[in-house]
Formats: sequence, structure tokens, C-alpha cells
Amino acid sequence: MADRKKKHAYLDDFEKDLNGNYQYRGAHYRYSAQTPRGRVLPRLWLCCGGGAALTVAAGVLPGATVHAPVYLLVPYMAALVAALYTVVLLVRMTRGGARLRAYIHEQTAQKLPSFCLVSAVLNAAAALGQCAAVFLTGGQILGVQGIFIIFTIFACAAFAAAAVFARRVRWETEE
Repeated sequence: MADRKKKHAYLDDFEKDLNGNYQYRGAHYRYSAQTPRGRVLPRLWLCCGGGAALTVAAGVLPGATVHAPVYLLVPYMAALVAALYTVVLLVRMTRGGARLRAYIHEQTAQKLPSFCLVSAVLNAAAALGQCAAVFLTGGQILGVQGIFIIFTIFACAAFAAAAVFARRVRWETEE
């Protein structure tokens, strides 16, 4: 019960007004970086969206993961989930605007750099897994497996760049 109260503590920041509607009365975070928000968001979208698209594209390549060993599939599936969740975080942060509610800030802006880094590491692990699978089976890297490796390496680079951009974004508390 205590965990549930702690998990949903932000609900205490909502109060009913005279009409019976709930109004948010908690703290807000305001975008305060030197670079305009209109220039930062497209960069984040390009990196996160592009990285997620490359991660998905690597998995839908015909034959890239057929009969793949576990050391390739597990990092790839984890990278896919992390990439898609990173996009969900970015959607929620973008939708929140330049002035985020405190709980939205905690759930999105604070987590985004970490999830970008996780996505980058998992994509790198998937690329290494595909390299190991190709070399252990005596296959050639010029085929679909090579394209899978290129896509996951580029996705890794995109998410690493997104993590750098997301860490540079500054938010100030306003009550």
C-alpha cells in the first residue's frame, strides 16, 4: 500500500475547483536552455526517431534474424523495446510543451538521456551479436546480416547523439 501511494503521489497535486473539475496545482518545470526549444526538439526527434526506425528496420530485414542465436535475439529485442519506449518518452515530453508539470518532467525529461543510452548500448550489443553469429557460422558479412549490423550501428550512434542532446536540455523549477 505504501508503494502504491508513493508511486501515485503526484495525484495529490490535483484539486477540485468550484465546477467539480480537477485542476493541477503542483510544481512546473520550464524549459531554460540557451538553444531555443524549436531547435532542440527536431534534433531529438531526428536522433530518437531515426534510431528507432533503424532498429525496427534491422529486425524486418528478410533473413537477418532467421535461426539467430539467443545472444543476438535477446539484445535486439531489448533494443527494440528500449527504442520504442524512448520515442514514447519523447512524445510525452513534446506534448507537454515548454512548461512541464513536475510529474511529467520526472517521467520523461529526466529519463530520456538514460533510455537513449540504454538503447545505444543494446543496439551495439545486437550488432556484436550479429557479428559473432556471422563469424561463428562461417557466413559472409556482405549479405543481409551486414545490413543488420550497419543499421544497428547507426541506431547506436543516433541514440548516443540523442543522449548528448537530451543531457544539454535544462529545466528550471517554478512553483
